Amino acid sequence: MTQHSKSEFSPHAKLRAVHNQAVTWTGGFWQEKQHMVRDVSLQSVLDALEDPENATYFGNFRAVREGRDDFHGRWWSDGDCYKTIETMLLLVEAEEDPALLRRIDEMVEEIAAAQEPDGYLNTHITNSKSRNRWTDIEHHEIYNFGHLFTFGVLHHQVTGKSTALNVAIRAADYLYETFISRDPDKARFGFNPSQIMGLVELFRETGNANYLELARIFVENRGAHPDMPGNNGDQSQMRVPILEENEAVGHAVTGPYLWAGAADIVMESGETALMDAITRIWEDSTYRKMYITGGVGALHKGSSERSHPRYEAVSEAYGRPYQLPNDTAYNETCGNISKAMWSWRMLQLTGDARYADVIERVMYNTGLSGVSLSGSHFTYSNPLRFNGDKHFIGNNDSPRRWTRWSCYCCPPQVTRTLAGLHRWAYSASEGQTWVHLFGSNRLVTGQGDQEIILDQTSDFPWAGDVSLTVTKAPAGEHAINLRIPGWAGAATLKINGDTIALSGDVPRYETLSRVWSDGDRIEVSLPMEPQIVIGKPDIEEIRNQAAVVVGPMVYCLEGADLPAGVTIEDVILPSTARFTPRKGDGLFAGMTLLDVTLQTRPGWASKELYLPLADGQGGTVETTLIPYYGWNNRDDNTMSVWLPLGVAG
Repeated sequence: MTQHSKSEFSPHAKLRAVHNQAVTWTGGFWQEKQHMVRDVSLQSVLDALEDPENATYFGNFRAVREGRDDFHGRWWSDGDCYKTIETMLLLVEAEEDPALLRRIDEMVEEIAAAQEPDGYLNTHITNSKSRNRWTDIEHHEIYNFGHLFTFGVLHHQVTGKSTALNVAIRAADYLYETFISRDPDKARFGFNPSQIMGLVELFRETGNANYLELARIFVENRGAHPDMPGNNGDQSQMRVPILEENEAVGHAVTGPYLWAGAADIVMESGETALMDAITRIWEDSTYRKMYITGGVGALHKGSSERSHPRYEAVSEAYGRPYQLPNDTAYNETCGNISKAMWSWRMLQLTGDARYADVIERVMYNTGLSGVSLSGSHFTYSNPLRFNGDKHFIGNNDSPRRWTRWSCYCCPPQVTRTLAGLHRWAYSASEGQTWVHLFGSNRLVTGQGDQEIILDQTSDFPWAGDVSLTVTKAPAGEHAINLRIPGWAGAATLKINGDTIALSGDVPRYETLSRVWSDGDRIEVSLPMEPQIVIGKPDIEEIRNQAAVVVGPMVYCLEGADLPAGVTIEDVILPSTARFTPRKGDGLFAGMTLLDVTLQTRPGWASKELYLPLADGQGGTVETTLIPYYGWNNRDDNTMSVWLPLGVAG
């Protein structure tokens, strides 16, 4: 199998990716999640892809080959099939699996057979007598192309075979001929623009500059023709050119896909104005529009107000600054993970630890909450409060996790991300190694006398002690840049038992530069005490409320952990609350839970909505908080991240 990717060497990135097989999880949290995907989640997804009632259906490729007008599922079904194969490839990259490789070969053969002679490949168009190419941006043709490109490149990197890559090349050449003219009518296409990232990956893999040129055209098309008929405006970032944009607007998947693609272009071109634009947008999306869980896309349905007086409807979208409702929070799983994908690219461009902090926040919370603890069931939206039978059920909300769904994009998004998270653990630069994620793993990177092997051991996130052993040291001076997260200002550090003074603002990378020897050991201790956290007063929905976090992990209260007769509406978190961590068992085996005493409010006996303030004596209740990602795995799944804050007198 190949290990090399040309994306390691983007000329304008401060950091470069280590080679694809450089990192292996050797135990702990992320190895468990990767094994969960291998052993359970992947089979659940593959079973769903063979069900014609599911929104994503692999049988559409067979229908094209057999000449049947028999399409099933949603228009973006092809793209989500490609994401599933990405999951399979990343698992094979982590651990060889001949049976899985044979299944991949079979699926690639079906896909190749469905491609039209000119390179076009969209089964819902080819299978239909009533739909034509490039007539409706909602058809997601380009979304499907984009995931085809990404999967084709990955297939080549992991297997060394060109079968899928050749399909992607033919499709990209077709797309180039179709869009190179910058026809204004075509410029509105690209509603969900995975093709930009995919084209840059294809450029890196093949060296064909046409693909980078086309990727730039797709970025420049956004906002170039805001009044073009069929253009859906701010819903898909079509109202304002990206170089003039100052805020995150519109759909919370199409936006990060666009901005991540723009970041890929900056890595290759060094365009300062484009970098400035995506930095402004990232800051708006992070500091004014992101939930404590890392979720983005607050609104099921909303409106864009900047086109006043002609307000535009937007859905699955960013809201106004600080508009972060809890029980109606949309926070699509795909959107949350796409925020991490975008942040990863910003991290490679800059080496700025704030981007790694966001990746970590997403992956331990609202990226991971999209899959059940068993690994077999999924969810689309990720609210911060759930009211059980009284809960608002909007588009793609579900009271329970599911295995089949009317929009099945999220399960393969979760599985491919967890299967490939080893790729985000480290980066490299000249004479330097960058440590991003904590967990038990081995890094083997560099060549010749510059090869370095690091063995990391940690029970993170359940404990804050992290040890890195230089199993093989490179020749000469080498810098290991160790991330000190924003939540870890009280971290301590030792090298070979000697304390290293830490100073400076967090988040940051602590540079440890020296001539290393085999067996040298770095020990960092990160503070993991439970903290009560409040939000900025601008966030109206959480004024006078608080949440509980441990390191990057957000905790929540589920109704299942309250005694009979007490609901999540009845409890208050005292500002003086003390938490007792304990190891979970059963469903929560291996996790750290937090036992705590909460206050209870006096009951509300009146049918009136409002009453005068009166003294009332509440009581207390003993309960347990669980990690947010573990909610909605039990019968009573009422839940809240934010609780009313009781301030001691």
